[in-house]
Parts: sequence; C-alpha cells; structure tokens
Amino acid sequence: MEAHLNVKCKQWYLLVLLLILGVVGCKDDKDDSGTSAIYDPSQPVTITSFTPESGAGGAQFLIYGNNFGSNLRNIKVTVNDKEAVLISSNGTCIYCFVPRKAGVGKVKVSVGTGNNTQEVVSEKNFEYIPSLVVKTLIGHVDIDGNSTIKDGNFEDAQFQDPYWLEMDNEGILYLLEDYQGLRKIDLINEQVTTLWRTGSGVDHPRSIAFNSDHSKLYIFNDQDSSDEGVSVAVSERSNDPKKESFSSWNTLVRMKSCCGGDVHPETNGLFFNRWNGGEYYKWNFQTNDKEQIFRVDNGFNSAMIIAPSGNFAYIVSMGHHCIYRTNFDYATGKFMQPYLLCGSKSSSGYTDGPGTTARFNEPQQGCFDENENFYVCDQNNNLIRKVEPNGQVTTFAGRYQEWGLADGDLRLEARFNRPHGIAYNQNTSEFYIADKNNKRIRIITKE
Repeated sequence: MEAHLNVKCKQWYLLVLLLILGVVGCKDDKDDSGTSAIYDPSQPVTITSFTPESGAGGAQFLIYGNNFGSNLRNIKVTVNDKEAVLISSNGTCIYCFVPRKAGVGKVKVSVGTGNNTQEVVSEKNFEYIPSLVVKTLIGHVDIDGNSTIKDGNFEDAQFQDPYWLEMDNEGILYLLEDYQGLRKIDLINEQVTTLWRTGSGVDHPRSIAFNSDHSKLYIFNDQDSSDEGVSVAVSERSNDPKKESFSSWNTLVRMKSCCGGDVHPETNGLFFNRWNGGEYYKWNFQTNDKEQIFRVDNGFNSAMIIAPSGNFAYIVSMGHHCIYRTNFDYATGKFMQPYLLCGSKSSSGYTDGPGTTARFNEPQQGCFDENENFYVCDQNNNLIRKVEPNGQVTTFAGRYQEWGLADGDLRLEARFNRPHGIAYNQNTSEFYIADKNNKRIRIITKE
C-alpha cells in the first residue's frame, strides 16, 4: 500500500509540474497588455499550425492560430475526434496533450458557446504513433498477497516465483519458477501448463536456453553438493502430438555450481559457467567433455546471453552489478576474454549514461531486439534498462526508487517489484517480463 501511495503522490507532482510548464510554454493566459485574451465571435477562428505533427498519446501538443481566447471552458480540441486535455491558451496558442489512441486524423478546435460557437479543422492530419505500455498478462494473488503453482487459463493461472523466460520459434513462452520447475505459457490458447517440477537432481534450475532450431532445451542447474551432480540437463521437443514437449530431461554435464549458459545461434556450440570459480566452458559433443575458455568475476552468479547475430555475447554479472562483452571467434568457435561494457564492478546504484558511468543494482536476465539493443531486468532498482551496442545505458521501463504493481505508460505509470526474467518476441515487437515479487507475467506492448 505504501508503494502505491508513493507512486500516486509522485504522479500528482509530475502533473502539477507539467501544468506549470504548459502555462510557461504557451506564454501566458493573458495578452501583451496584461488582460485575458478574449474570443471575438465576429472574427474567424483559425489554425495556422500545430506541433509536433506526429506523436504518441500523452505527448505535449501546441496548436497555433488566432482568436482562441483564453477561457478553457469555451475551448474544445479533438484529434481524430478524440478529445484532448487542455492546459492553457493565450488566444494564439493552445497547450494540450495528445489524446490516447487518437489514431490518424484532423485536429479540430471549437471555441465559444451556443450560437457564437465556431469550429475550425486543420488542413493536415496529425500522425498518431502508438506508444508502448506495460500490462499485466497473467497472474494474481489472494487477499493476503499469496500465490502458488496453479495451471489453467490466463484468468485462473498463478505463479509462485517467476524467474527466467525463453520464447521458442513457435511463439510459446517457457518459464522457470525459482526452485519450482518448468512451465509452458501458450499465448495463443491462453493456457499455462507445468511441464515438470524440481527434484531427482535438478533442484535449482537457474536458466534455460534453446539450440538453434529449438528442438532441444538446455537447463542450467545450480547445485553445490557434488562434482557428480547435474549441472546441465537437456530436454527434447516431442514428435508425438499427444505428449508435451520438454516435459522430461536427461543429464548432459556433471559438476558443481552452474547457473547459466547459452547456445550459439549459428554453430550450435553450447557454453556454460561455474559461478564460484568464474569459469566459462564450451562443451565438446564428440568427447563429452568441457573446455574452459575464460574466467570472469568468480564468486557471484552470472549469465551468458548471446546476440542474435552470434558475433558477441554479454555476461551479466549479477552480484558485481555490471555487464561484460565477449566477442566470438568463428575460426576457433569460441568466445574471447570478456571486457567491461557498462556498469562498474562491485559498485551498485542507479545511473543512466555511457559505459562505465552507468550503474545497476543486481541486473538479471536480459534479451536482445532485432537491432541487438539489450534489455535487462535491473532487479533491485525495479527497472528494465536498455543497453545499446555502444554501451549507452538508459531506463526503458519503470521509475527509480518506486516499486509496486501498476500498468500504463512505460516511465510515468508502470511499476515492477524485483523483475527477474525477460523475453522478446521479434514477430510482434513485444516484451514479456517475469515480475518475480509481483508473481505475475507482464507484457510491454503497443497501446
């Protein structure tokens, strides 16, 4: 409750600030003589221009013309017949916000009352650009805030600790629940199914990754009990339509302390780590043995996420609050020694900016879009951050120091509670978020 109140208070503060800026930006509600601008019904109302000529819902919008007056009670603005929220007018400039879901259409200004009303329509269309918003896709809790592992349709399904997400080439999401097991999220039929629960050696799966044709799913399991324990398991897609794919697994690699890995999209090479020593390995399928390729940041969990091109990968060092880049050598089929791309080793915080000036607080799973921008769950900052290929870091969704559960505009309204997993659908340009402490799957999509 406290978090929600905090969000609401800051939203009101932002609205008041925008109101002040609106009055200043459109000069003043008075003309140069210091008196209010009066609408004259004997003179025409005109629109000379508006800016911007395209934009998203909620964007600041200025309409220039003549004889608007300054009495907002007598002014109405619509964009493609969707009414805009007015902020101020000085007679020659109306300041308002682009209405949500306006679409493409004319700008209309109506001024006056009764028989003295005039309406004017712009010559140009306003080009509406749908904005990205956060929505809650699946999950709910009881009145005490509790949830459990429950299968079913999207209205009934529940999650306990949604942790890591991967999407296959058929548009199906696969979710690891922390210490719980693997679940399938069928977005078309809106069904959630538990494929297997933890146990029999796979007790703490930390991440999953598909091979290049998505016929195999690798499971990276964190266990410290024995060098003979299951570290990497493999599950296969079923050719039997009556049997669920990836509903069982077989042991591939035995060792301690594996928490992450990935598969190269071109060579199908399998790479994985051992977090307590910081080693990364490549698996040799011919000899059934591993080969160490580099070391980075021992003692803390990390995850390797390979770019769609296969030319490089990022190593997200969770406990060290930073992200490394490692380039792929096609001649050897191995990744080279990583270098620090962004964040500062062992220095947590929150800062947007280039490279090592940026700060994270326990970054977790990340994913790439088609332009190889990287989106990573900044867990303890309750944010989704964007990392451009040059290392520039910005905040993509959420608001620093404000946690909670709220849908809406990416930055102004949306709130998360320790987001941990993220996946991207290139076909729809949508993101899916495993919002761990909210026990929900969220979606970032066009409004």
